[in-house]
Amino acid sequence: MSIDYNEKIKLLNGENGIDSIHYISELPDSCPICTYYISPSYIMLYDKDGQTSEVLCGCPRNDCGSLFIAIYSSKNSGGNWFELTKCYPYTKFEKSFPDEIYEISHEFVDIYNQADHAEQEGLDLICGGAYRKALEYLIKDFASHLYPDDTERINSMPLQRCVQNFVEQVDIKDMAERAIWLGNDETHYIRKWEDKDINDLKNLIDLTVYYISMNIKAKKYREDMAR
Repeated sequence: MSIDYNEKIKLLNGENGIDSIHYISELPDSCPICTYYISPSYIMLYDKDGQTSEVLCGCPRNDCGSLFIAIYSSKNSGGNWFELTKCYPYTKFEKSFPDEIYEISHEFVDIYNQADHAEQEGLDLICGGAYRKALEYLIKDFASHLYPDDTERINSMPLQRCVQNFVEQVDIKDMAERAIWLGNDETHYIRKWEDKDINDLKNLIDLTVYYISMNIKAKKYREDMAR
């Protein structure tokens, strides 16, 4: 819900106890908890430091009714015009994967979603390394699925060599190798692939997941419907 620039909203300054006038650009149009579009009620507006204000809001939906905080940052030199930056807390979404992936590497799913949650929190400088770790679990668990007698060797092997030695399927190998390159970039001081970012890494992991899932499905049908 947009608020007219001329509409004045009073807040209680937490440090000196003096009422002051602030203008805010808008109230949130969705609840970060239930994710529904709403027209929230605001309960209190608190000025933290003259540059940042927090608005305590309430979701009007009976099925939710949660309280959340909208963060505003000052956008003018006078410090009385604030624009919406973000809301918290919010529901963290879990990325789902094909059943075949859960079956061979539940740890991959757990690590990937922890990395995704870190990214949702804005921790973009550290989540790349976690995506790289998730990829290693996926590849090594898949290799162990194919070659169970070599599991100990696979677990101790560098990831790139594991792909080269134990992944024969061309599509899986091609996507996994490129995901490793970008994953390594996320953990190194100097990036080799400067025109690629974490979204490219996630796309390559998604492609690797897809081809692994298809490979396992195809193998099951070949075994179930052998001539």
